[in-house]
Amino acid sequence: TGPEIDYAICCARRWFSVRPPTLQEWDAASICKCVKEVHIRCQIGNDIQELNRKLNTIIPAIQQLGLATEDQSGIDSEVAPHHNESNTIGRGVGSDCNDLVNLLRRGGEGAHVLFAIVGTIGVGKSTLARKIYHEMRGRFRIRLWVNISNDSRHITIWSGERFKRRAGMSEQREVLRNYLNGSTRNLLLVIDNVSKADDWNQLLAANEAFRRCGCKVIVTTRDENVARTMGVTHFHRVKCLNGDDGWLLLHKTANLGGTVTTRNIQDVGRSIVQKCSGVPMAIRTIGWNLRGRSREDEWESIHSQDLISSYPGIRDSIDTTYMELKYRHKRCFLYCSLYPEKFVIKQQCATQQWIAEGFFEGSGNLEKAAGRCYQELIERGLLLPEHEADGVVGAKMPTLLRSFALYRSGDENCVDNLSRISSTSKPWRLCITAEEAIEAIPVYVTRLRTLFVSARPLSRSSLDLIIERFPNLRVLDLRDTQVETIPKTLGRLLQLRYLNLSNTKIRKLPRNIGNLMMMQFLILQNCPCLTQITSHVGRLVNLRGLDFSGAPELNDIRFRLLKLTGLNCLHGFFPANHGWTLVGLCALRNLTSLQILRLGRASSIEDAQQSRLQDMDNLRELELCCSSVDQPPVGIQEHMKDVFSALRPPQSLASLKLDGYYGNGFPAWFSVSHLTVLQRLTLDGCVHCQRLPALGEMMNLKFLAIIGFSVLTEINYELRGAPATGVAFPMLEQLFLGRMQNMVSWSGLVDTDMPLLERLHLDGCPRMISVPSWLQHCTTLKSLKIHHADALQNIENLPALKELQVHDSSNLKRVFNLRRLEDLKIVNCACLSIVQDVPLLCILRLDLDEHTSQLPEWLQRKQPFTLRRLEIVGSEDLLDRCSSSTARYGRLIKDAADHVYAKLHGGSLYFSYTKSTGMFDRSRRCRDRSSMQSAAILAVPVAPRRVHGGWETWIKYTLCAIFLIVSQFFVQWAVSSR
Repeated sequence: TGPEIDYAICCARRWFSVRPPTLQEWDAASICKCVKEVHIRCQIGNDIQELNRKLNTIIPAIQQLGLATEDQSGIDSEVAPHHNESNTIGRGVGSDCNDLVNLLRRGGEGAHVLFAIVGTIGVGKSTLARKIYHEMRGRFRIRLWVNISNDSRHITIWSGERFKRRAGMSEQREVLRNYLNGSTRNLLLVIDNVSKADDWNQLLAANEAFRRCGCKVIVTTRDENVARTMGVTHFHRVKCLNGDDGWLLLHKTANLGGTVTTRNIQDVGRSIVQKCSGVPMAIRTIGWNLRGRSREDEWESIHSQDLISSYPGIRDSIDTTYMELKYRHKRCFLYCSLYPEKFVIKQQCATQQWIAEGFFEGSGNLEKAAGRCYQELIERGLLLPEHEADGVVGAKMPTLLRSFALYRSGDENCVDNLSRISSTSKPWRLCITAEEAIEAIPVYVTRLRTLFVSARPLSRSSLDLIIERFPNLRVLDLRDTQVETIPKTLGRLLQLRYLNLSNTKIRKLPRNIGNLMMMQFLILQNCPCLTQITSHVGRLVNLRGLDFSGAPELNDIRFRLLKLTGLNCLHGFFPANHGWTLVGLCALRNLTSLQILRLGRASSIEDAQQSRLQDMDNLRELELCCSSVDQPPVGIQEHMKDVFSALRPPQSLASLKLDGYYGNGFPAWFSVSHLTVLQRLTLDGCVHCQRLPALGEMMNLKFLAIIGFSVLTEINYELRGAPATGVAFPMLEQLFLGRMQNMVSWSGLVDTDMPLLERLHLDGCPRMISVPSWLQHCTTLKSLKIHHADALQNIENLPALKELQVHDSSNLKRVFNLRRLEDLKIVNCACLSIVQDVPLLCILRLDLDEHTSQLPEWLQRKQPFTLRRLEIVGSEDLLDRCSSSTARYGRLIKDAADHVYAKLHGGSLYFSYTKSTGMFDRSRRCRDRSSMQSAAILAVPVAPRRVHGGWETWIKYTLCAIFLIVSQFFVQWAVSSR
């Protein structure tokens, strides 16, 4: 009866519990749908009655046998502090634990007291907290572990590893308050699964008292805002597992052990890990379900399932975070499921579409409200930030959360799978990736509000069909479709608020676009064929966003900005003799983001002054770009400096980019006295500036990029300036230097400068002979990436560095004395001969030239570090020498690391090796090449006809035959032992 009970409970939960709220109104079709489901509910009710009857017959047997019922209100091991090291998988867990343990051990003035471990659902926050709790058992006299139930009604407390009590929230807080307010010293408190700050703020407010008595508090939460409200001073974000670590966890949880897994099973397993987005909670759930299943078809069956609908445990875990969102934030989260997998969702794009959909309405700054929602989704782990060299460029929705969002949105959102659309469902939003799918949209689907089309190319007939079938569209996204012409019928979409034609081949817009009076956002980014903008665009008085950037052939602008006073974002603006002028900007007082292109000789100083940028109090982002010229005319440099001086931005500016500036000095307003709150600064292509301004005096600068200063040979004390606090760049976290062809050195900073620098990226500095010496004093520097530094020979003495990547640096010889380095990636550095004094190195990635057939000599020497993971990218010839126990480098591979992954330059896995099993898992391509080589070895050479006969010849052939037989036996044994 067990399976029957489980089935009935699942069915009852599905039909009798509160269904997920949908976002569309009730209508007759919805009521009919409920009526059709009555017979299903009756059947489930009858099944439950039958199960109750069976249970009633079992009860007398229980009493007769003297069996006692067990109290199931015990404590789940998942919430207890007990740590099992064998269940800890992931390259970052040990490193993260060590970092936090070191911080916990610090005392004195300035030491952190409140710590937060944050991350998305099921990512391993509690696992990391348990490991730290276990590691600190000898450091703190008293350790308390506090777990909060998902509904925040109950608290369970452990002292050390001993269970103390479970009770209501208010009662348990009093117990904790007695601990914290008493004479207790040297206390470690871990509060697990915090979802609301509530009264914790008052309980944990005494930071100074904690510091005096040596107490430390660790909080685990999904929401960074909650931790910040509680007064946390140090945040640590837990990342999802990568594909390799995820496969190891799945392999272990599925209890495969020493089972010989086929290549196909591993491929399916890795695909399952990808569907789980590397979330350990989801991987473990699937792994438990795979126990006892070792056939490929069984794994394929699990892989084909929808994880959200098939596994209530996974769904309920995500639902906990989802239900904490505000109503319109839920709508925004579900909307993100329309974007394709692995799509980078940029904040500006997402917020504009949310506003166009009507999620944010009113008269205020809607973009600001939508931006806060976007940031909250990131802080709650529902979107994962995507980093590039120039900082955060957007976020991605993990595959698992995307599946949940599609499930939660019900009939309202649909991605490609048109078969799920029935005559009773009313989809509002649709994303299609194939042109033929447009014609396959059912005829009864007529009320679409959002349509994403990523089919390329998109024919004119398909576009006509879209306009004809869906007159109520609010959002039409046709980016990347390569469409060439826009039909005049576009003017029929009277409800259209958002139109995106980026990366298409359109030449001009139809005149009747002026009929779309509801239009709020018109995006034509990177349209190389665009030459003209009709004057009728000037009639769109509700426009909030306009983007023509990346259109080099656009010269004919026929509309004026005078009536577009509601513009919030204007990108691609350029002054021209016949079209826009800088004076026209003065009417746009609501701008928060402005990009001005093609500033040059034709730019008038008087017009620049009359633009009155300094009066735009809402302006936060400004980009000023000069016309692209190889050699500026004589006298233009001083003129450009005057034009830029006239374009004086407001003091509220938070982000500034100067691109292609060829003035001979920076404008007067470019100083700390004016840009008092600047946080992001990019200087790109300032080819005639021979010195840098005193950027070190900018107290709020968090991101700095210096690119293309080709005449600059060194950076010295001038960049540091004379900061008022004595510390240069006190808030800087990311630093990027690129295309600095003549720069040799960087000096002038002192030991206390850049105290928060975490990431440094050097790209295209071919004459730099060493990394800056002041970096050895940056105690927070965790990541260093170096590309194309041909003169660089040594990388050494960086005590805090944890990640190092070096690409295409032909003269690099030594990596030395990086005592905290854990992750090293070397790409095409043929001269590297020494990797020394890196005791914590556990991940090594080598990308070798395709013509290289040998492993580096330094890797062949016995190393003091113990690798957990080794990844080699190389040619087939090289990898063949590593792919078995009998291969040339087979012994080295077996001793090098716990896990070895060998890949071809295209990214495909060639073979892998696991030390715990001693097994090589080779791809089909690897096995085929091995078989061909074995066949070539076993081919018997036929002697020339003239030497046939005679005892001498017979003896030679007999010995040869014996040798071949023994060789064949040995090869077969080696293959079978894989």
